[in-house]
Amino acid sequence: MAKEFTQEDDALLAELGVEVETKKAVTRTPREERNIAGFEEIQHFFEEHGSVPKHGEERDIFERLYAVRLDRIREIQECHDLVVSLDYQALLTGAAKAPLADAEELDDDALLAELGIEVEAPRITELKHVRSTVEKKAAEDIASRKKCEDFETFKSLFEQVQKELDSGLRDTRPFEMKAEIEKGRSFIVG
Repeated sequence: MAKEFTQEDDALLAELGVEVETKKAVTRTPREERNIAGFEEIQHFFEEHGSVPKHGEERDIFERLYAVRLDRIREIQECHDLVVSLDYQALLTGAAKAPLADAEELDDDALLAELGIEVEAPRITELKHVRSTVEKKAAEDIASRKKCEDFETFKSLFEQVQKELDSGLRDTRPFEMKAEIEKGRSFIVG
């Protein structure tokens, strides 16, 4: 903590021949403070998990967020220059190595991982019963279909086509872009 000197202190120091350097307080913009805080969160993740945050849907949401943030810090020169002096783990160069953990400090799962034994228990951050984005999109497409109110009118036509397919009188072929949709023809959608 810096001590402010009074005029008497300055005079006494001047007589002794001691020069006092006054350090200017480093002022940063709120954006720079957020960038530094974000980088420190990435460093904390690295220390806690022993690896650089990675991308992927199977990853924890925070790990994916930190991975994107680290990529952006590496890409933007201004951000890189701001935090490079704080990078004691070599996260910005990609040469980061996991810290060696003391066996006494490790929990059971971490100790088994250090020994190369995989644990079958699922992590709480893994979403098992949640659909992926692709599955959600497919479900929305199916849900947006409308019921054919006069299906009974056409039901016999569907049954006839199914019988012809089963007997081999008809066969299915992939739809071609040059094919024309005409009255009396049958098409399978999906």
